[in-house]
Amino acid sequence: MLNKQEVKDKLHDYADQFQLRCRRKEWAAAKMLYFRAQTVATFLEFPEAELAKLFGNRAYKEDWEPLKDGLFPERDVERAGWECVRIHRTYDDLHLRPLPRYGPMYVKGWKDIGGGKVQLQLEEAGT
Repeated sequence: MLNKQEVKDKLHDYADQFQLRCRRKEWAAAKMLYFRAQTVATFLEFPEAELAKLFGNRAYKEDWEPLKDGLFPERDVERAGWECVRIHRTYDDLHLRPLPRYGPMYVKGWKDIGGGKVQLQLEEAGT
């Protein structure tokens, strides 16, 4: 059984592995490392300061504080997430459930159009 310091060291190692996976464009592996680190840190109820060190201060900052990246840079986390969507490697393969008359659809591609908006290209399931 790992003690709390060993767990912290392992999560810091996950951050290093995450960066490496992003550089290699191994998006699914990178996303899984982030998800695993986030799950462990949340389950062990890490204090806000430690969570901010790992994941950035977006969720913990005051209005006057500037945004700071953690060991898992937000830009890379978002990129890994969208790349997983693009290559159908999400936890549920991003099975979209539109109105029944359209049937099941999957994301075929995406394009960042700025302002926090993304344009999706859909395809029918089974094509």
